[in-house]
Amino acid sequence: MSEGTILIPFDRILSGYDKITEISVSINDCSKLCQRYQHLGVQGYRLGDFRGVTYLNRYLNCSVTQAPMLIYRDKYLIPLVFRQSEDTFRLFEESLRLEGFFYLLDWFLANRPAAILVKDTQSTNRLTSTREKIIDTAFLTFRLAEILDGAGFPLSKFTRLEEFVDWNRVNRLIDNGGIGRHSRIFDEENQQNMSELAVILKIIQLKYPTTLASLA
Repeated sequence: MSEGTILIPFDRILSGYDKITEISVSINDCSKLCQRYQHLGVQGYRLGDFRGVTYLNRYLNCSVTQAPMLIYRDKYLIPLVFRQSEDTFRLFEESLRLEGFFYLLDWFLANRPAAILVKDTQSTNRLTSTREKIIDTAFLTFRLAEILDGAGFPLSKFTRLEEFVDWNRVNRLIDNGGIGRHSRIFDEENQQNMSELAVILKIIQLKYPTTLASLA
């Protein structure tokens, strides 16, 4: 792992009557992550519990206890609990990915918060009764992998928006929410579509520096 981040088994997840083991960042590494990403909005860390519907457990209701969490911009908690997958290991093997993770997080919070907040959450903290919104870390990790591993190389070669529109019609990296044959058409008049493309290019630029910041 880059810069010594260690992932360990995490078995404090309960779905129905089954305990599930995934992986988490070790508590010893949380302070290092806080220092490293303070400039991106990370303010500290703590252990906490939450429950709800999350991509971590295939959108089934589950409870998670004593998870290491980053405190983000005063009102969000980012559980450092992940699926056991190549996407997760790459997140910590390449330091650029965590930077991209926070860029993607900020875009979703500004544009589609419901997509990344754990549904019906209830977080608890041993020291305070305050409630924060829980980020669906597992979903963001998956989306980041879609961008960097599935789309990164082809998009790094594009020089015109039309190239992306044609590619997206098949690969559907950005979905404008339309129905039927129009559902795969990227709408350049749609500000949210354009802002999503902008953050995607910003993330890809971390891995492929020659990527154009804009395809306009």
